[in-house]
Amino acid sequence: MTDVIYLDEYGNAVENGKEIHELIDGITDMLAAMTKAERLNWFRKSQYPYPINFETEIDGTVYSVNTHFNSMASESLEEKAERIILKNL
Repeated sequence: MTDVIYLDEYGNAVENGKEIHELIDGITDMLAAMTKAERLNWFRKSQYPYPINFETEIDGTVYSVNTHFNSMASESLEEKAERIILKNL
C-alpha cells in the first residue's frame, strides 16, 4: 500500500497529520449534527461554482490553464489525481 503524504498550503510535507485529522473530525461532527437538507446546502455552498481557469507566467512564458470536467466520468478528480501521481512515482 502507498503511504499518504499531506502537504500544507505551501507544498511542504506535514510531518504530523494530527492537525489535519482534527480538522476532518470537526467537519465530520458538524455534518453529522445537520439535517440532510442542511448538509446538501453546505456542500452546494462549498463547491467551486466555476471552472478552475487561470494564467501564470514562468520564465517569460505565459501558461493558460483551463479545466473541463466530465459529469459522466468513471472516477472522481481525487481518484484521477491519485492514479496519475502513483503512475509517475
